[in-house]
Amino acid sequence: MGTVIISKSRRAYLPGIGDIISFLVVSSVFTAFTSLMMLYFSFIVLGVTPRPILLCTMFLVVYSVYSINKLTDQEEDAVNTPERSTFVEGNERFLLTLAIASYITALLLGLIESPLAAGILLVPFLSGIAYSTNPLSIIGIPRLKDIFLVKSFIVAFSWAVCVAFLPALQLCNSTKLYFIFPFFFIKVFINTVLFDVRDVKGDTLNSVKTIPVVIGVKRTRQSLLTIQFLLVVWLILFSDLFSKYYVILIASMVYGYLYIIHFCNTNHHSEMSWDILLEGEWVLMGVGAWIYLVLSFNVGNI
Repeated sequence: MGTVIISKSRRAYLPGIGDIISFLVVSSVFTAFTSLMMLYFSFIVLGVTPRPILLCTMFLVVYSVYSINKLTDQEEDAVNTPERSTFVEGNERFLLTLAIASYITALLLGLIESPLAAGILLVPFLSGIAYSTNPLSIIGIPRLKDIFLVKSFIVAFSWAVCVAFLPALQLCNSTKLYFIFPFFFIKVFINTVLFDVRDVKGDTLNSVKTIPVVIGVKRTRQSLLTIQFLLVVWLILFSDLFSKYYVILIASMVYGYLYIIHFCNTNHHSEMSWDILLEGEWVLMGVGAWIYLVLSFNVGNI
């Protein structure tokens, strides 16, 4: 029997690590996972036992909202992130169905936990609808995304509400919320503006009034560094409440300064690096919090 030779062109294609990471980023799976890690970090810092159901709901909610946003922002994405636009093109119906199913599942899981949890999970959905669509056009109000500053505030508020108040459902002392909500709000606000720096070309062409479009990248950098400094001051004011997590929180502050300077100084960055370095911070923070818990448990048992 003769030997069968398979040419290189007919070999089965096996995706590499880069292909897998690219898929996770453009599909919003990575963003959803980072939101899960952000919520996990919030549980740990607030001293509350993480709830697996709530972690799952956070993943599903963020995946749903960002998938819907991709469907409504195809025009801008065609300029800013072509690979994202390519991923969506031709898959609109499937992605919309998956997004709706994800949100319904999240709400049902939230109801299992508590009605308040389900109510909190509605905030990103309602904000996302108002942000991405134009429900108020009949009374002359433009799409919220097109109003200066509103976009960044809505995104930051939606994330901060979920990651601060879902753990707070089990919190006895609400004092820590005075720090943790502004902390997450400012961090997400900064990240949102930095993504606007990446998208400044497409947003300018589509007349989307983001901060970098209106005041320029240089002034945006100065503004973000000032906001980051205010966050450091806020941490110092509440330092007594989070003495266990000094190292992690200080690392987050330093990391914030570094990526503001890095991404605002040059446009020569791969598209993937924005998602990995900005949103990936929460993966590092979550892992750091987990390591701290493990070490504390082991030391306590010695």
